[in-house]
Amino acid sequence: MAEKTLKERCQIRLEGLRRTREGFESDAREIAAYAQPARSRWLSSDTNKGGPSRQSNRKLNNGHGIFAFRTLQGGMTSGLSSQSRPWMTLRAYNDELQEDNEVRDYCAEVERRMYSFLASTNFYGATKTGYLEMGMFGTEACIAMPHAGEGMVCHQLTFGEYWIGQGSNLQPDSLYRECPKSVRNAIEDFGRENCSDHIQRMYDQSNYDATVTFYHAIEPNMDYIEGAAGWQGKPWLSVYWDPRDSSKDRFVQRNGFEEQPFWAPRWDTTGGDVWGTGPGHDALPDLRDLQVTAKRKAEATDFHVHPEQVASSRIKLKRMPRNVVSVAGTDLDMSKLVDTPYQIPYQTIGVIREDIQDIKEAINQATYADLFMAITNMQGIQPRNIEEIAARNEEKLTQLGPVIERVNNEKLEVAIERVYGIMDRAGMLPPAPDVLRRAPDLKIEFVSILTQMQRMVGLGQIERGVGFVGNLAAMFPEVRHKVDAYELVDEYWARSGAPPKALRPTEDAQADADAEAQNAQAAQTAEAAGKAAPAAGVAVDAAKLLSEAPMAAPPAVADLVPLIPR
Repeated sequence: MAEKTLKERCQIRLEGLRRTREGFESDAREIAAYAQPARSRWLSSDTNKGGPSRQSNRKLNNGHGIFAFRTLQGGMTSGLSSQSRPWMTLRAYNDELQEDNEVRDYCAEVERRMYSFLASTNFYGATKTGYLEMGMFGTEACIAMPHAGEGMVCHQLTFGEYWIGQGSNLQPDSLYRECPKSVRNAIEDFGRENCSDHIQRMYDQSNYDATVTFYHAIEPNMDYIEGAAGWQGKPWLSVYWDPRDSSKDRFVQRNGFEEQPFWAPRWDTTGGDVWGTGPGHDALPDLRDLQVTAKRKAEATDFHVHPEQVASSRIKLKRMPRNVVSVAGTDLDMSKLVDTPYQIPYQTIGVIREDIQDIKEAINQATYADLFMAITNMQGIQPRNIEEIAARNEEKLTQLGPVIERVNNEKLEVAIERVYGIMDRAGMLPPAPDVLRRAPDLKIEFVSILTQMQRMVGLGQIERGVGFVGNLAAMFPEVRHKVDAYELVDEYWARSGAPPKALRPTEDAQADADAEAQNAQAAQTAEAAGKAAPAAGVAVDAAKLLSEAPMAAPPAVADLVPLIPR
């Protein structure tokens, strides 16, 4: 049996990834219809075959789901990767190496340049959209590509236009997507010689704006050869092909990447599932119920304002305010011409309104909107200080712990490594110190608000432990030597999110402490010597006075007797 070509392998894998996503598609369509009609593009099923389409929201009876997920999006963005405050820091893997001043300065300068670079690209906008995708559909995907003018461009994808696969570490490592382009863009991006015959014919016929669909695959390079030239020397493979091209081995573009160029985090996964589930799946029953209940409220209101009536055939009711209906004859009994057989009680509308409010609260809980709007929506006695606010929300915040870890590991860490690689190859980073070149890997620590609030849960434990030792030392002073004060400060500093640059290395602090102890000992010695010198001077003066004083007659024995002890 002949070995499959790379293109054939990609096509076979694409079919497998299609089947993996099928079980999640129906829920995703429904979530998008209720919560964000602008999201989720099903390119292969669109009527215009390749052009992105947008679902209409005219069928929505209540848009609360849109606002709930918008709150989730804003809370995750400001809490994990806000452009207005630090959310990550770099340090050496070796803690001892991190104490080196040169390494600390290098990490600080790289951080500053990376923050500036990210702010100049569309990274933060794409990241914000990604949190909405992950909250609604449980999975998001974004590709970061270098750009000559902008430095980097992030292509944020929406559910329905991509497929993902995961590696043995249970993290996404493959991304396939449909990539629609106009004929003109295809010729410009891939080159005329690389495009198929039918694309070239459409271009020659000036059919520039016709849409053609390509497939794009990004995955670990199975044919990777270290040090090789071209795409074979890249750990990550990227290929584009035209599905209408019958060739078994021709790609319109084939290249590679030094690091993973995309991220595809999941909100939560079950077992070995590739695709994630999120708040959108949890809120889906309530989103359905909200639309039905809102429709009933509208119907009840309509029936209450315009009840069904039975009228004589001679009466033509137009159901318009201030309308006058003329009836022939003056001896007609009007009560028999128009009758209302039944009317909905006005209390019914209030009951339905209360039901809608309960459903909205359930949606807020499922989407964590109640958590991110906790201060605004807080009922009863308002908190007196920020500590009380943190205490009230600490229990709810712990529910986001696993999600925060996933976002840090599957999204932000991958993104930072990608940005670091792009900037390094573009010469935008300072030269690393010699001591770091022997250990070039840096580790990323996240210092965002939500991450720090998760870590700060342990600050109370540290404070209680120190307080216990302090109280115990009053009775048993020797126990104070059990606590490593420097390590305690480092741990507290890291958990509190204080600026790392403001904390001095342990060696420098110990050296200052030793110098301070030596100075204190020298001062005590000088003080003791200063007290001894005046005493000696007094003794010398006293001896001198005694030697110069005239000798008196010895006392009589009778005078000495009282001085002799009996």
